[in-house]
Amino acid sequence: MNQKKETIVINLFDDRVLTYDLPPDKAVVAAYEEFAGSTPGGWSYGEPAEHPFFKEYGRGFACGDWVALKYPRECLESR
Repeated sequence: MNQKKETIVINLFDDRVLTYDLPPDKAVVAAYEEFAGSTPGGWSYGEPAEHPFFKEYGRGFACGDWVALKYPRECLESR
């Protein structure tokens, strides 16, 4: 059985939680764009790194207040 890889994206400001069928780097930009309303009609960036609010960190990605872990299971097990 082929299992879908979903990314959980969390808004650090208000605790909203979203799920996307995208890799984590693209999911945080999608969440930001969906709720910022700054891109009518959808995604306008070729790659997440082209977005002005996108950042990559050791364990995850952020775009504005939206964050997602790169490898959630590994991050949670390392506690």
